[in-house]
Amino acid sequence: MIIDLPDFESQNALAELPAGRYMVVESLYALERLPSCQVILSEIVTASESRTVGADLQILFGDGSSLFRDFAVAPDGGWRDSYGAKADTLADLLPPEVANFKLINRLGTVVDHDGCGHLIAVGDKEANHGA
Repeated sequence: MIIDLPDFESQNALAELPAGRYMVVESLYALERLPSCQVILSEIVTASESRTVGADLQILFGDGSSLFRDFAVAPDGGWRDSYGAKADTLADLLPPEVANFKLINRLGTVVDHDGCGHLIAVGDKEANHGA
């Protein structure tokens, strides 16, 4: 949803989100016993309410393979994954193994969504003082 991967088909689209200001928060997780296996969770969060409305999950395995899924808030307020599975919360759709990973780093970027599926990074001055 946030990350555009060639040949990845999803039930979710960034263009479904209303135009406006958001934060993209990227969190890196790893297993202590196997640091080469990592999880990147990218969330799109409303700037006004700090509410996650979409997410991408990438699991990077030590052998170089990966798994990717995306998630979006459905019109009924529940969550939907890239394959169309639905649940009440995002956590209910995440693979249970993700709970074993430890947060390593988290970064956020303020962006504007144009309502057509494009995110535009906002400069530091505007991000800190603009609404």
